[in-house]
Amino acid sequence: MTVLLYITTMAVRKILTIPDPRLYEISEKVTEFGRPLRPLIRDMFDTMYAADGVGLAAIQIGVKKRILVLDLTHFGFVKGVFINPEVVEQSKEMQEGDEGCLSVPGLSVPLKRPKYVKVKYQDLNGSERIIEGEMLLARALLHEMDHLDGKVFVDLLEPAIKREVAEDIERIKQGLMPQKERIPEYRKEVSKARA
Repeated sequence: MTVLLYITTMAVRKILTIPDPRLYEISEKVTEFGRPLRPLIRDMFDTMYAADGVGLAAIQIGVKKRILVLDLTHFGFVKGVFINPEVVEQSKEMQEGDEGCLSVPGLSVPLKRPKYVKVKYQDLNGSERIIEGEMLLARALLHEMDHLDGKVFVDLLEPAIKREVAEDIERIKQGLMPQKERIPEYRKEVSKARA
């Protein structure tokens, strides 16, 4: 009798941080689906979990593809892979809340986002899907989709808030932590849950 052993290894990749120029590039549309994407997606989830994140875009690990992963199951939302996502609809009503980013470590600041979003995307097999979300799910989808378009959340801050955290942003760009580390509450909860 032959026994096959499958060993899965955790592949945590380096997360790019500001001001890495790759974070400001527009990611390319994915045209090949299925098995070739699996190792990348597995690495994305492993990297996100190791950093106590709730979302990660492929460009954050240096892969210029329109792919993002989310795991918001701790908050009663979804865990999934979203390929070639596009906003179909979003509310005019805004939500306020703190936002952080694995590419801007140690910083969490208020950023207004639409309260509701409807996104069209493709799954791992290339099938077209729709997801609708409010509050944290809407925020996470929009945040990661911004990465696919070469935008980092600190560049979207209101001028007064951006001035307030300018010194911390400069410290992060130099590879240092902010004077006062600020982690968003949702990431603190995830960190406790995964411990």
